[in-house]
Amino acid sequence: MAHVARGLPACRLALESQNLERRAANRHPATEFAIRVGVPAIDREHAALVAQLDRLNANPDAHPGTETFSEILSRLGRQINAHFDSEEAILRECAMPTEIVLEHIQAHTEILDQYSRLNLELMNGKALSRDEALGMIRRWIVDHVLHHDMKLTQYVHTESGTPPNP
Repeated sequence: MAHVARGLPACRLALESQNLERRAANRHPATEFAIRVGVPAIDREHAALVAQLDRLNANPDAHPGTETFSEILSRLGRQINAHFDSEEAILRECAMPTEIVLEHIQAHTEILDQYSRLNLELMNGKALSRDEALGMIRRWIVDHVLHHDMKLTQYVHTESGTPPNP
């Protein structure tokens, strides 16, 4: 991995990254999405986002420009937007340093900008391969979780209600 996210032990991040990237290479079954941030609502939203990516991966007829692809992309956009709202509410409440919160919110803004650009390009007839589109969506979901959301584990209470270990 090119860099290690601040605040996460390098070996833990590397193992989680390898696990997720191995699964992400082909399909993204939501039931196998093993990375949890310890906030049940966020973990469920992550699973739902991965399930949409899984639907796209599992449907070989879902190409950019097709109705099926457009429907899933539209649903995914609504889910991403709602997820970012939920996550940003948690970011404002946790003890995460301001600099990291701002970086995280900026990453959300960049993803939403990329999503908007992709939709505009597709509406204007831009040719985009299935692999390019799936790669972009994978980065929005999987890479974002690995490089940003996993930092939440250091600052929020776990599912059991106990604070994380320092």
